[in-house]
Amino acid sequence: MKSKRTRIILSSLVISLMLMSSACSLSSDQNSDPGEAPIPPLSEDIDSLVMLAKFDLALKTGADIEKMDTESVKEFNFADASLGVSEPGVEYAQVITPGYIIILYAEGETYEYHASGERVVQVP
Repeated sequence: MKSKRTRIILSSLVISLMLMSSACSLSSDQNSDPGEAPIPPLSEDIDSLVMLAKFDLALKTGADIEKMDTESVKEFNFADASLGVSEPGVEYAQVITPGYIIILYAEGETYEYHASGERVVQVP
């Protein structure tokens, strides 16, 4: 029962964060030069990206979010839009992509996530 309730809460929070992020990116897109390739904006709320990473980790591992530690969050410029975690057969924009490297600690293990804009990806 607790697991189902936790998943519902996590899903609601993720959806809320995505909606807020979309609204922010819509307002910033209006000021961009149409001849210029858009660069994903860095989130003004790093805590939201960390929470998205924690939600993802909780869903994948079942770890308790409240017992997770954030070891570090570092700004990083990724070589392309894959955020350093490319999937075979997928093409990514070849642009410098500003973002973050997030290191989480849960249940005796360390996990690395890369984030940019509203996207958070676990490093295998």
